Amino acid sequence: MHTVGPRPSSFPPAPATRILGPVRDDADLTIGEFARRSGLSLKALRLYDARGILPPERVDPDNGYRYYAPGQLDRARTIALLRRLDMPLALVGDLVGRPGDELADTVRTWWAERRRELDDRGPAVDLVVRTVAAPDRRPDGPVTGFSSDDVVVTQTPARRVATIRRHVTQRELVATFMADVLTLRQHLADAGAATDHEFWVLFHGAVGPDGDGPVETCVPYEGHADPTGAIVLREEPAHHLASVPVTAQDCCYPQIIGAYLALEGWLAERGLDGTGPVRELYPVPWSDQGVVAHVAQPLPDPLTLPRGQTGG
Repeated sequence: MHTVGPRPSSFPPAPATRILGPVRDDADLTIGEFARRSGLSLKALRLYDARGILPPERVDPDNGYRYYAPGQLDRARTIALLRRLDMPLALVGDLVGRPGDELADTVRTWWAERRRELDDRGPAVDLVVRTVAAPDRRPDGPVTGFSSDDVVVTQTPARRVATIRRHVTQRELVATFMADVLTLRQHLADAGAATDHEFWVLFHGAVGPDGDGPVETCVPYEGHADPTGAIVLREEPAHHLASVPVTAQDCCYPQIIGAYLALEGWLAERGLDGTGPVRELYPVPWSDQGVVAHVAQPLPDPLTLPRGQTGG
């Protein structure tokens, strides 16, 4: 998705140029006068000066007082309008010097993107409300599309895997691990090793607003290969695995969070702690129908569960 944002360089220079001079012109505006006429606070004007977005016309070298020119009011008022939209300061600094029609078109584009982003967060808001609200005040329907009854326990054999580990943001997660899958498969194919459609993504740290992993993309293989660059070869040990099947419809953020919550609830009900990082398993080619992934957690070994406590 195209995103309006600041250019890689610093903010464009403001039209006014800071000069030093001890004499006040009658046309000069003190910072207080300028704040009143522009609708910007004194604190905001000092910040915009420091960021190079709206420096004063001049600063008195003796007392440090800032003086603004009346011609700077249009720029200041435009900044005030953009900030009322909660537009990030970095973007304001990039846009404020553009011609009027271009600025208007860019603001429309930015606002449309912001509305789409807010709409995309709707399912996340529903999940939060259903999760934190008191039971008698929750909206009708289940908290998520998953429950602890969906958990299944299997035993998986040891597997040789080629992996790439990296830090990644939530927005970049899927594109990054899919690119790493292709890189790993190509490396293994060049070495003569055999792979199939299966791959895994291990979360060694949280990925979200406050975390960037790291995540480890793993492709199991048979045959011989050598490590190179960021590609590591290792053995994933045999273990019991508790997992929640996920359909294509739910295999996206934030819906997939429900599978994680169901898995955590299942572990808590049984007094179990997971061993090793939680992971997403992708055992089959992507399809719009049926199960395409599993949210899974390795279990302690030896595993002892009461009769009837193995999940689905």
